Amino acid sequence: MARKKAEAPADAPYRIKDLAESSGFSRETIRFYILQGLLPPPVKTSLNMGWYTDRHLELLSLIRKLQNERFLPLKAIKSLMQGATEEFEFSEQQMEVLGELRRLLVTDHRDLVVSEDPGKLALEMGLSRREQKELRALGFAESGVATFSDVEVTRVWLQMKEAGLTEERGFSPRDLGYIIDLVESAVARELEIFQRRIDHMSTTEARKLLDVVIPSINSIFSILHERRLNAYVQAYFENALKRKKIPGKSPMPGELKSRLKWPRTGRRQADDIKPSNLRGAE
Repeated sequence: MARKKAEAPADAPYRIKDLAESSGFSRETIRFYILQGLLPPPVKTSLNMGWYTDRHLELLSLIRKLQNERFLPLKAIKSLMQGATEEFEFSEQQMEVLGELRRLLVTDHRDLVVSEDPGKLALEMGLSRREQKELRALGFAESGVATFSDVEVTRVWLQMKEAGLTEERGFSPRDLGYIIDLVESAVARELEIFQRRIDHMSTTEARKLLDVVIPSINSIFSILHERRLNAYVQAYFENALKRKKIPGKSPMPGELKSRLKWPRTGRRQADDIKPSNLRGAE
C-alpha cells in the first residue's frame, strides 16, 4: 500500500529541505537557529513533520545579510531581530560611514595576530585547560589564531584570578559570559540608534565617533556600573542593620556609651539605666 503524501498547510508550504535549498543554509544550521530563538518553530502536522513559511525565508535572508554585509556576530543579530525593528536596513550613506569605521577599527591593531598557536600561547600565559576551553566557548581565538585583543582580555582575567577569583572558589572564565552578552546587546542597540537617527555623517565625524564617542560610552558605563554597585551595597547594609534592631529597644549611641562609667560594685544592664543617671555622664 502506497504511503499517503503529507499535505502542506496553506500558509506554510516549505519543508526543511526546501528551506535549505532556497536559503543556502544547511538543515543543521536552520535547526540550530530555531533552537537559539532566531527563527520561529515550524508548523507541525505530525510528530516528525514540520512546515515552514515565507517568514522563515525572510528571516534567513536577513541573517545572511547581517552576517555578510554588516559583519555582525550571531548574538548581536539575535538582539536586533528580537528588538523593535525587524526591517533593519542602513542607507548608502550610513554604509559608507560603517565602512570607514570598519577601516579605522582594522588599523587599531587589536585584531593583529599575536600567535598562530593559541594553545601554546595559553600554556605560556599559565591558563589551565579548563580556562582555555571556556575562553574559546566565549569566542576568544575562535578563528584559530590569538589576536592582540585576545591576549589583552586574557591578561585581565589572570589579574582578576590573582586578586582572588580563583577556581578553588568556584570562579572561571565562564563567569565572563554575562559581559559578552552585555556587549552584544549594547552593540545591537547602538547600531539600531545609528540606523534610526543618523542619516548623514562625514568620514571626519566617523573618526570622532571612534576616537571620542565610543570611549565616552565606555567611561559612562564604568561610572554608572560603579555607582550602581555602590548604591546596592550601601542599601544592603542599611537594610541588614535595620533587620538586626531589637523591637522596643533603641541602640545606645557609641559616643555616649564610651563616656558611661559603670559602678565598680557590679555591672548594670543598659536597660536598667535611667535618664537621670545619664545626666552626669554628659
